Amino acid sequence: MAIAPSISVSCAKRSNGPGRSRCCPTPAILIYKIFRDFNLLNQGGGASFSAERLKALLLIAAPLLLPLWGSGLSWLHALVPLTVAYHLVTLGGRQGNGAVLKALLLAGLVALFSRELLLYFFGLTMVPLGYILAHAIQRRDSATWTGLKGLAYLVALWLLLGAYAGISGAPSPLQMVHESIDHALTAGGLGEQELAAALEGLRDFVNRAWPALFAISLIGLIWLNLLTSHWLLRRKGLSPWPDLRLWRMPDHFVAVAALALLLLLLQIEPLATIGLNGVLIMGILYFMQGLGVMSHLMAYWNLPPLLRGVCYALVLLQGYGMLLLAMLGMAEVRLNLRRRLQLKYPSA
Repeated sequence: MAIAPSISVSCAKRSNGPGRSRCCPTPAILIYKIFRDFNLLNQGGGASFSAERLKALLLIAAPLLLPLWGSGLSWLHALVPLTVAYHLVTLGGRQGNGAVLKALLLAGLVALFSRELLLYFFGLTMVPLGYILAHAIQRRDSATWTGLKGLAYLVALWLLLGAYAGISGAPSPLQMVHESIDHALTAGGLGEQELAAALEGLRDFVNRAWPALFAISLIGLIWLNLLTSHWLLRRKGLSPWPDLRLWRMPDHFVAVAALALLLLLLQIEPLATIGLNGVLIMGILYFMQGLGVMSHLMAYWNLPPLLRGVCYALVLLQGYGMLLLAMLGMAEVRLNLRRRLQLKYPSA
């Protein structure tokens, strides 16, 4: 369906006659015409929007539109895969694809008029991850296999972006992290000597641990979208996975964690750096398992939702809380608490 010709024809009609300039549609008129041509409007009911279509459109477009108002909201791009996957699964292939394309078109027009195309294109890189998740859910792949496929896409994406940055001379992600550290510590009001020591320590840590930090950020992004999509789709009976509180890492991963810790304690470079990265990556994986055990225990004790939220906040907002959960996740390999308790989940 051609959109541009219909706009140009209407402009030509209104430009007939002497002394009348050729019209140029405003952004609002342009968006209205596109919505009309894409059948987003209820043709039988005037110019009122279809409520369901409008809801799907806004939910998909929101994580792409809101960051255009300020770079502080760019973290919302992490929710793009969730909204895309959810609507592809709930609406079905044809309607879901249509809703996604319309939302991308709307966000693209807003980005074009606000001159924030670079930020918009960065959000677009998260859309294929939503399709990967939706396809895996429809195929009823396991949560682990789904996460691995999403992780493979993100790794390939960032390798391409890193290669482009190297060729074009743009700042690398590591340089951007260093600049963020410098800005944060400078704004912290530290003394000159304290600032120099803190900068040196953090830069050294980032230079050694950046592979693990990179992997942790990607794993966290995948994990967030898996958990949230499972929670939303389970309410509609569309999630193919059992309760993710039962998710368990392979037992032999304990040996990998022990080897990484041993290399770190040897303090022999570059083995110590390899061990540091291994400890950090295995730590986040066992933290995820420990969080599942914690959620399992709170459900077994039938704690009220408010108290559960307080417990999560107390643990997650403290640095040592995450360490304790990682240790709990490792202990689960030996203790097998969830199987021993034989938890009966609440109907909710």
